[in-house]
Amino acid sequence: MSYSVARGKLAEGVLERIPVRRRHALAGYMFIAPALVFLFVFALLPFLFTIYVSLHDWNMLTPIPTMPFVGLSNYTYLITQDPLFWQTFVNTVEFALGDVVISTSLGLAVALLLNTRVRLRGLWRAVYFMPYVTSSIAISIVWANIYNPSYGLLDGVFQLLNLPSQPFLSSPGQALISVIIVSVWHGLGYYMVIFLAGLQNIPAELYEAAKVDGAGAWHRFRFVTVPGLRPTLLFVVVVSTLSSLQVFDLTYVLTNGGPVNATNTLVLYMYNTAFNFLKMGRATAMAVLLFIVIFGMTLVQLRLLRERE
Repeated sequence: MSYSVARGKLAEGVLERIPVRRRHALAGYMFIAPALVFLFVFALLPFLFTIYVSLHDWNMLTPIPTMPFVGLSNYTYLITQDPLFWQTFVNTVEFALGDVVISTSLGLAVALLLNTRVRLRGLWRAVYFMPYVTSSIAISIVWANIYNPSYGLLDGVFQLLNLPSQPFLSSPGQALISVIIVSVWHGLGYYMVIFLAGLQNIPAELYEAAKVDGAGAWHRFRFVTVPGLRPTLLFVVVVSTLSSLQVFDLTYVLTNGGPVNATNTLVLYMYNTAFNFLKMGRATAMAVLLFIVIFGMTLVQLRLLRERE
C-alpha cells in the first residue's frame, strides 16, 4: 500500500469519527474562512490600529513605535477645547438630516410614479438613475459651474425671470443647502430603484382587497404600501444616513468647507487635520467618535423602523 493511499484512508477514518453535524459546521466555517480573513485584515486590524493611533500624538513622520502616548488627550481636546470640531459635527448632522429626509421622500414619490403605467417608463427610470452612476467628482464640478453667480445656468435663468442673482456656494446661509441639493440629485435614482423593487414585491391582491373594502388612494398607501415597504424603508434610511454622515467629496470639490466653515463636515475636517496639519492622532480620534455616532444612530434606526414580528 502506497503512502498516499494510506494517508487518504487515515483521513477518511478521522472524518468518520466526527459527527455529521460537526462536519457540516466545519465545512461552513471553511467556506466563510476567506471572507473572515479578508474582514480581519482589511477591516478589523485597521480599526484597531485607528484606536491605537488615537491614543498617541503622531505626525506621520516619526516611526510608529516612537510616537508619544497621550491617552485620552485627543478626545478631551476635541470635546472640550475645539470649537471647530463641534461646528463641523453640527454641519454634518444638518447635512445628513436634510439629505436623508429629502432623498427618501423624493425617492419614494418618484418610485410610486414610475411604478404606474406612465409613457416611456423605462426611459424615465434610466434618466433618474443616470446621475448615480456618474462620478461624484464630475458631478461636483458641473454643479459648481451651474451655481456660479457670474455665468452659471441658474444665474441665467434668474436673469430671464428678472430675479436677483443668488450667491449659492459663496453664501454661508445658502452653501449647505446648495450642497444638499447636489447630494439629493446624485442619489435620488439609487433610492428610486430600491423603492421600485420594494413596491413590486407587494402582492397586487392586497391592493385589490383594499379597493373592494372601499379604501381610497391615501388609505391604500398608508395601510398597504407603507407596511409592505417597511424593510425597504429601513434599508434606505440606514444606508442614506451612513452615506450622509461620511460626506466628503461633494464638500471638498464644491466649497472646500467654506465659506467660513459653513459646509465644513466632520470627514473633511478630519482629512485636513491629518494631511494638512499632520495631527494623525487627533484625526483618528475624530474617526472613532464618528464611528460611535454612526453606530448609535444605526441602532436607533433599526429599533424604530425594524419590521414588526
